[in-house]
Amino acid sequence: MKLTVLAAAVVGSGFALFAGSANAGVTTDHHGNVGYDSYDECVAAVKDGSAKFYTPYTHQQPKRMAGETSVKKMVLSDLTIPSNIAAQMPINTSDYSAGACDKGVGQSNGRYGVSGVLVGKYVPFAPDMPINVYMNRNKEVVRVTMQQCDNHFGGKFPTPVISEIKAPKPQVAIQEERSVEPVITEVKRVIRPTKYQIKEVIVAPEDQVNRVSTEAGTAVTVEGEAQTVYLGNQVNPAILNEVEVNQPVPVITVPDDSE
Repeated sequence: MKLTVLAAAVVGSGFALFAGSANAGVTTDHHGNVGYDSYDECVAAVKDGSAKFYTPYTHQQPKRMAGETSVKKMVLSDLTIPSNIAAQMPINTSDYSAGACDKGVGQSNGRYGVSGVLVGKYVPFAPDMPINVYMNRNKEVVRVTMQQCDNHFGGKFPTPVISEIKAPKPQVAIQEERSVEPVITEVKRVIRPTKYQIKEVIVAPEDQVNRVSTEAGTAVTVEGEAQTVYLGNQVNPAILNEVEVNQPVPVITVPDDSE
């Protein structure tokens, strides 16, 4: 693995990675709701904007179960999954800022789930979907349902979609030969002569550098020590050919995950 040259002018807005879902297996019920054959296909559709989020078509009042003392109405994205519940879920996130892709289930405990043809399929739920949040006597959230119909999800909490706005986590290091190239966090152009001055250089493993295409160009993130994240635009190789170093340049080394 090797390390890559990147120049960084700070990018102020978030960004998302999009995966194609053109070949996703889609099932549609007679209400127009859809389900996908796999969680990954559902997530890809959510991220590329092709997903049709689930819309309830029945109406039921909230129904508390044993141990539930109160119920609160909110939208899915406002809910934070309790840490003890999040630790048991297959997806490593505790929020619904990107919505959910939950495996459809049928009727149980006097409430429905999704329509029959979507049972076993992965159904997309929007971040702004209204939900019922059930709490125990300690005001701890113990269960979530769809607000309009009080229908339940595949579990007590739906399976979330990880938001790509979050900083990328370092990948597991693989012991092999690596080459090093700098990451430039600021480049200032001098009009006369036509030279560029490097203000700061970061050296980082390529597998800890994440490139993302945005409308403003190619953005990069590099995660360093203490979860520090460097974010910026990829450098034009022509700049590096005309670099002028006339003063000490701070160098930050982002360690290999194995170090």
